[in-house]
Amino acid sequence: MYHYLNGKIAEKTPTAVILDVNGIGYEVRVSLSTFSSLPDLGQAVKLFTHFVVREDAQLLYGFATEEEREAFRLLISISGIGPKLAITLLSGVTLKELKLAIQEKNIPVLTAISGIGQKTAERVVIELKDKIGKGEVSAGKELSHDANISDQMVEDSVLALVSLGYTKQKAKDAVQKTLKAMLGKKPSVEEIIRNALKHV
Repeated sequence: MYHYLNGKIAEKTPTAVILDVNGIGYEVRVSLSTFSSLPDLGQAVKLFTHFVVREDAQLLYGFATEEEREAFRLLISISGIGPKLAITLLSGVTLKELKLAIQEKNIPVLTAISGIGQKTAERVVIELKDKIGKGEVSAGKELSHDANISDQMVEDSVLALVSLGYTKQKAKDAVQKTLKAMLGKKPSVEEIIRNALKHV
């Protein structure tokens, strides 16, 4: 629903921030990592958001980087891990430490975090080892393309296909075929997406 919020910090605590966006104050829950990167009160900041709807509440979670938000989304996709526990996990270790722990199957690093038991830590390692542990390279840098096309254009094209329901690998393959066919041209993101749809 909300991709990001851009506003001024009205209030902040280690677990939440009130972001003033054109006179409307949004309460956004944050991890300790994001909190530590926030500027002073009254300063502008951009937070990438994830909207959670529950029976008793509607909650906004905010992240300093898209990478941290993606890690949060991967964590809440695991059975037994809700948004609150995912934020606790991202507050207990840095994203780099989390990736390393998953890659090296270092369960004690995860169980040292309050609320993370042995079974939960094992599920995190098993389910995310192929998704987060290796530190994914952005599609823009991973796929070869003409100098006329920026990394961001490639990344946006892949994300657009993923949002349409295609897997990330299928989207990458389709965009790569399109880029090869467009060597020497200066296409827009829309043109890349339209052509890529012919290859999925």
